[in-house]
Amino acid sequence: MTADFLMPLVRQLKKDQDSACGRAVNRISSLVSLKFEAGIYDDKFEAERDFRKLAEAACARISEDTPFQMH
Repeated sequence: MTADFLMPLVRQLKKDQDSACGRAVNRISSLVSLKFEAGIYDDKFEAERDFRKLAEAACARISEDTPFQMH
């Protein structure tokens, strides 16, 4: 079982984000993919839900900690 189904979601969450958020999304994607392939999630929807929750929380935390945005 592969976690390729996460890639569209990864691209969606990285779109219009700063580089720190993008790196966090990549790390979280790797973690969730490994957990999915190990059978920890019951189905791909549970993996997607966990990925989205973790990625959105990480990006929100990063934006709170960043005093200004450079684009």
